[in-house]
Amino acid sequence: AGRGVALALSAAVGVAAAVPEHSVSGVSSGADMAVNHFVAFSSSVTGAGIVAGAPYGCNLVEGSDDKCGSAPPDTDWTKILPRLAERLLERAKDGLIDPLRHLWRKRLYLFSGAKDWVVERNVMEAVRRQFGSLVGDDGSHPGGAVAVDYAVNATHGWIVDGATCGPGEPGSSTSWCAPCCCSPSSLLMCEGHDLSGFLLRHLLQGRMGVQRSVADAPLIEVPQAPYVAQGRTLNDSGLWRAAYVYAPLKCRSRKMWCNVHVHYHGCVWGAEYTGTDLLLRLGLVEWGEAADMVFVFPQASSTLDSAGCWDWTGQSGDLFDTKYGAQLFAVGAMLEDLPRILWQAGQNDSSLIV
Repeated sequence: AGRGVALALSAAVGVAAAVPEHSVSGVSSGADMAVNHFVAFSSSVTGAGIVAGAPYGCNLVEGSDDKCGSAPPDTDWTKILPRLAERLLERAKDGLIDPLRHLWRKRLYLFSGAKDWVVERNVMEAVRRQFGSLVGDDGSHPGGAVAVDYAVNATHGWIVDGATCGPGEPGSSTSWCAPCCCSPSSLLMCEGHDLSGFLLRHLLQGRMGVQRSVADAPLIEVPQAPYVAQGRTLNDSGLWRAAYVYAPLKCRSRKMWCNVHVHYHGCVWGAEYTGTDLLLRLGLVEWGEAADMVFVFPQASSTLDSAGCWDWTGQSGDLFDTKYGAQLFAVGAMLEDLPRILWQAGQNDSSLIV
């Protein structure tokens, strides 16, 4: 009966061809989305970078005390994680996510700032414990499938080493970045810590250049409306009008297929709020040029959540954390169409794909 659920949904929403191989990352609500994406599409995902996120299924226990974020002292993960494991098994049995065996030996990069009070360390430790048994490594030994990055004195946000911050001091009007330690921000300047480089190097198992390259290709703007499921709209899916793709010029061809990485922004850090400049300051695209990597930046909107957070609680429907959820379905459909998107961008030398 469970598999029948998936088959019925496939017919109803119009599931297309296979999602191409890729990796994924996210920060804050985008990290929650990256967790869901990693699980839902595990047969296609080679690894995930989780920066200040919560375990899969955490919405089941969230409540008014914010167990999946600030996590009060009485949060008992030894009781919570078995319940979330049941959720994983149920979703897999019903065919709503890829079989859990596909997670085995997949690579994970886990980052938690020492001063992050938005998503406490014990929440990220719960992520580590949940996936430890699923991927076959708990990150306790260097060189394994799971890398743990917990030593930086950072608050809540995406970490950069300063190369993309601008001329001013962090926190000033002439810098894109905030100081590492203090207030949550889309970009936190933590000297010497190139999170994008560390994360990608781990996920790619070192198969990338030794230094960043100049990223001078234009962003490709991709309307998201064509990828929403049948019967859904951008607004009731919580999706912005466009996603963005960064692709080195050499990757905009059918003759060369480059590595693909999906990155999910955090609340109030999407293009609706910050424009597209932030996408080019995360430290990702420079490594994309060095590693022949294409970056896909899906965009949430404020239509479901006033802060433009990704849906990790079920606002878009009960299947939100499966490949049939409104947001994950749209991202999967866009990835399926990525070869055409890149080819068209290369043919037309255009930054807008229709």
